[in-house]
Amino acid sequence: MNIFVKLFFFLILNLAINTKILTANELDNVGACAGVVIGNASVDFSLGDQKGFDDGIKLGITAYVSQVFVNNYSKNDIAIADKILASNTDKIINAANTQTFDETIFEEVIKCYRMLSILVMKNADTIKINSKKINNIINQRNKLLRRMLSAG
Repeated sequence: MNIFVKLFFFLILNLAINTKILTANELDNVGACAGVVIGNASVDFSLGDQKGFDDGIKLGITAYVSQVFVNNYSKNDIAIADKILASNTDKIINAANTQTFDETIFEEVIKCYRMLSILVMKNADTIKINSKKINNIINQRNKLLRRMLSAG
């Protein structure tokens, strides 16, 4: 009987650990796509498309932040996802700056717009509840990115 109790607790612990890893991977994926969309919005900004820039920033940040609000992620998980977001933003901007923005990158951008749009619909209630916080983050990031993209 003792072995069954140990096995049961082992299975519960294993399930808890694997669930935590899966949810962290989900945030990483959302961060990756948010970075792609924000990077594409930054390219729109450099091409003079202010509305495309604003819309891309709003979608990327709303989807990402809503996912953070939906689940109880650790600070470490959020920090890693933030780095993934920033890395993918840079990847898209770099592709545009080096004329390597090809059909593969374009397909990735489209895939991410679709994924984030679905996520926004899924997290609509969370977005409504936290709309003031999310809008403040969007406005802050929008101003920061505009300043960075306008420099030099």
